[in-house]
Amino acid sequence: MNGLLIEYALLAALVIFVTSRASFYVDQLDKKTTLSGAIIGGVLLAVVTSLPELITTLTSTLSLNNPGLAFGNVFGSNLFNLLILAVVDIVFIKHRFYSVTEADTKPVSLSVLMYMVFIVPVMLHRFTGFDINSLGISVGLSFNMISLVIIVIYIMSIRIMGTRLTPKKVTRSPYPLKTIVVRFSFYALGVIVLSYFITHTASDLSAHYNLSDSFGGALFLGAATSLPELTAVVTLFKLRNYAVALGNIIGSNIFNMLILSIVDFVYIRENIYRVFNGASSSENIALLLILGALNSIMVLVALKRKSPTHAVLYSVPSAIIIIVYVIYIVNSV
Repeated sequence: MNGLLIEYALLAALVIFVTSRASFYVDQLDKKTTLSGAIIGGVLLAVVTSLPELITTLTSTLSLNNPGLAFGNVFGSNLFNLLILAVVDIVFIKHRFYSVTEADTKPVSLSVLMYMVFIVPVMLHRFTGFDINSLGISVGLSFNMISLVIIVIYIMSIRIMGTRLTPKKVTRSPYPLKTIVVRFSFYALGVIVLSYFITHTASDLSAHYNLSDSFGGALFLGAATSLPELTAVVTLFKLRNYAVALGNIIGSNIFNMLILSIVDFVYIRENIYRVFNGASSSENIALLLILGALNSIMVLVALKRKSPTHAVLYSVPSAIIIIVYVIYIVNSV
């Protein structure tokens, strides 16, 4: 086996471990405070499990000067996150999670809206030659209007998750608050360090297998950095805590797209959205965006529809999400 693949696998395993421990102490923080379950699942836990995406995306752009890898990482992670939800839903199909959860559908709708914010200028470029760089603004700092709109939508999502979803019941934690904070900080630091190294390994793998930057980011970085979400969702499904499981996935996807806005503000060399104007990169990014939006709509449909009586009918949205992911991989190889 290629030495890079072994290194990648080891780093991915370590990322899973340290992020899982960090997530555990966030759960302990939830038990120690009066914060709502919506905020814990959709914001705090989502941010923790998205730390790898944040660090790897920053590293891809600031250290490797490779925005294409960053976009592939974010949109690939989002697609993989929804795949996680679909697979776990089918594995635990007897739970009928979509039918029994009381989660608000507005955060899912906002995630679809975020996708549209990216899709519209990409489609305009493909069919009219529209220059996405023309949306850039300079007021001391250079940034793109796309980033500003994403930030506004993210703030809206936090307000919705904080006021619309049912709070979790507060229980006791065996750990003192100081212990929880210290241990969480330790594992979060581990996530940062490991994510930095896995970014470089993913970049080397993309070059070794002659993959495009955005596809390499979606395949190697997107999958590896979404593994913490997999661990969290499986655990929450076993506990039948479906609202927080859904909040974690949707919150992670929304936060991942916010990451691109953060990178846009701190990356002063040039406009990161220049990759949308490139031939090969823009084609793969456009595919990721369209498929990600489609799968997000499938989640929305599953939440809004009346509960099907037959298991086959119930599983249709999740089955479509899985098929869409397979289509992306087959089309991109």
